[in-house]
Amino acid sequence: MRELVVVGGGPAGMAAAAAAARLGVDVTIVDAAERLGGQYYRQPRVGAAPGRRAAHGLPARYSRLEAEVEVLAGWGVWRAEAEGRQVTLQLVSQQDERPARLSAAAVVLAPGATELALPFPGWDLPGVTTAGAAQALLKGQGQLLGRRVLVGGSGPFLLPVAAALARGGATVVAVVEAAPPRRLAGVAASLAGHPGTLAQALGYLGTLARRRVPLLPGSAVVACEGEGRVERAVIAEVDQGLSARAGGRRLVPVDAVCVSFGFVPRLELVRQLVEPKGELPAGVFLAGEVTGVGGAKVAEHEGALAGAAAAAHLGHRPSRREERAARLLRLRLRHAERLAATLRRAFAPGGGWTGWLEPETLVCRCEDVPFSALAEAVAEGATTARAVRGVTRCGMGYCQGRTCGPALQLAIASLSGADPEEVGDLQSRPVALPLPLGAVAVEPPELAPGAPHR
Repeated sequence: MRELVVVGGGPAGMAAAAAAARLGVDVTIVDAAERLGGQYYRQPRVGAAPGRRAAHGLPARYSRLEAEVEVLAGWGVWRAEAEGRQVTLQLVSQQDERPARLSAAAVVLAPGATELALPFPGWDLPGVTTAGAAQALLKGQGQLLGRRVLVGGSGPFLLPVAAALARGGATVVAVVEAAPPRRLAGVAASLAGHPGTLAQALGYLGTLARRRVPLLPGSAVVACEGEGRVERAVIAEVDQGLSARAGGRRLVPVDAVCVSFGFVPRLELVRQLVEPKGELPAGVFLAGEVTGVGGAKVAEHEGALAGAAAAAHLGHRPSRREERAARLLRLRLRHAERLAATLRRAFAPGGGWTGWLEPETLVCRCEDVPFSALAEAVAEGATTARAVRGVTRCGMGYCQGRTCGPALQLAIASLSGADPEEVGDLQSRPVALPLPLGAVAVEPPELAPGAPHR
């Protein structure tokens, strides 16, 4: 049995592992990717051909992490169960679909978040992706999504993606930000107390300005058109609630569009470990976006504190110097969380986006469920995500609602006038990721510490 297993190799997971290892804990990191870093520090794929690179190098504080902890790369965690003082994780190899099992005295869950993609007519055309997909393609494989790329949606993530695409050689046609200018001015003012983040934002804006990329606030990509793949994007002015204003639509020639409206925490494993009273079992700790989307800095601060808390739970007590460092880290975390809360409020999508949709616009692409089916289900009294899923099959396909689920939740809220929390989500699943039947049909072996598992 391992002492501590950290699920997730992004900023929060690496910080948790490093903090616990410093306190003398034997740490194992499990991550589905080939290399540590997560999306923010995403590294090129193993064996990727040289080409354009847009990856952040791992910070120096993590440069020796793989030598200090055990790293199980390329393994996805699909099930987590707690029994007594032990947590058991069910794994599946992302390379050859082998099943395996890990047992641990404590676990830090840092699975991160997924992008929020809001449907619009033409979002299923080839060449239309999320901003994160375009960034991952560039960082991981050095490849551009297209030559004439439009970046749209809402949130601070749009700027680094657009800047990276521009540096990589793409012509970024525009950055289309749904938030209105007044709200963006408020965000800019809040950055005054966060000089590092401000400098980073100014760097992205400078990259775009030098390449004469227009920024279009108060606008949204409301449709894409093309024969066989995307050829044109339809841009419209929108109000604060994302309702398109009358008139003013224009067509922009493109060969790629990437649109995102922020991120949604990945809660599947957390939900599996929640006890009937609504509490996590002893020995289970959370860090990063799974506790609320706040960005890499918040995630790393939370990860370091979660790693230290897990170490204390396991009997590894910090020194007075480490306790002082933890108090300072909590102050920094609160400071970073205030900015994160400001950003969440500023860029939270309103419900007016459902007005962009045609009756035949697909919301669930796995099961070919159109928006009209959702609207009909809500009109007939299905006002929760699970109820609408049962009536329409939206969220029952291969991705099990991982793509359409958040949009479904927001669409029901918009159609019914309910709060999204009342609508509920589709993240309570006994299986946290797609896997072959063979992986659950056998008793998986326990992975032995120190053995080669890549």
